[in-house]
Amino acid sequence: MRSSHWMSLSAFALGALIFTGCETGGNAVAEGRKAARRGDYAAALKHFDDALKADPEDYNALWGKADIYQREGNLLEQQTLLEKLNTEPYKEYAGVIKPALESNYRKQAEAILGGNPDKGEELLRKAIGINKKSEANQTLAELLERKGDEALRKADWKTAAESFAAAKELRIARKMRSKLEGKLEIASFKVFKAEFEPRFKAAIGEPTDKGIHIVTEQAIYDPKEGMFTVEAIAQLGRKEPKEDEEKAQAAKQGLYEVTQALANLSWKMAGKPRPEGAMVSYSNEVVEVVAQGLDKEKREWFYGFRVKLPEDAVIEQVQVIDKGEFKKPEPAPAEGAAPAEGAAPAEGAAPAEGAKPADQK
Repeated sequence: MRSSHWMSLSAFALGALIFTGCETGGNAVAEGRKAARRGDYAAALKHFDDALKADPEDYNALWGKADIYQREGNLLEQQTLLEKLNTEPYKEYAGVIKPALESNYRKQAEAILGGNPDKGEELLRKAIGINKKSEANQTLAELLERKGDEALRKADWKTAAESFAAAKELRIARKMRSKLEGKLEIASFKVFKAEFEPRFKAAIGEPTDKGIHIVTEQAIYDPKEGMFTVEAIAQLGRKEPKEDEEKAQAAKQGLYEVTQALANLSWKMAGKPRPEGAMVSYSNEVVEVVAQGLDKEKREWFYGFRVKLPEDAVIEQVQVIDKGEFKKPEPAPAEGAAPAEGAAPAEGAAPAEGAKPADQK
């Protein structure tokens, strides 16, 4: 009698376990997978949870739940499980876990970039941290470019420069990198110009009664125009150049002298002594030739140049000087020799026919 009663109780207990859905871990995982295949995600999650009750560290159950959350679009819950799996105890499954987590971060980021760009950036960086070649590189670069563009519109030059610089370092197409480098150059210059302002004021000195600043013996600055004017002459002696070749050589000597005057101005604005032979280059795009030509004073002939250039062009060269990126060309040419290759402002070009002398407007 006692034995029969015990067997009845055991049968009742087993039936109760089956009725309440408590399963062994392996069986629960198998049932969860079946439910997932037929699209019954609620049942699948219940089976996987049953497996985790038996073993909270069961990889198959954790992965099963992560898979269901991914199918449902519940990326936050999937992230939590994948991050748990992306740890030392589960390193043998890294080949499956890491790509899934990288994809999770990217999808989350893309979903929130419009409303929460900072969080989106954080997630994209996590994706790249898992896979350096992740597609998140392109998305992050685009996000940082937009951030930089917005900073430029707000005149927040430092943030703009930092954003463009960070975007440029990502794994992106060469064309986009080139575009970012151009924007970075603009933002970096704006940062430098803002920091340079006290030095600029010190370098131009006090204005004269006419409101201009005498910066060097050959250069003045007009704050109303925001322009520098530089004059230079090349003494040619008593003989007047008459032949075309003689006139061309005279023009080259004048070009050399104004190029030297521009270099002197640049180092004066940088507040540093100019090293012997050191040069900077101004292009024809920024230098305006106001007047040039032959003239004489008493019996001495000379070839003169008067040029103008904007303050930003000078500040750019100060930036070059500060970085130590200036050039050291050949020594000054002998009389009649051509100036160094690429000399400014005319970059070696012959003067225009019929140009006005330097002391005329």
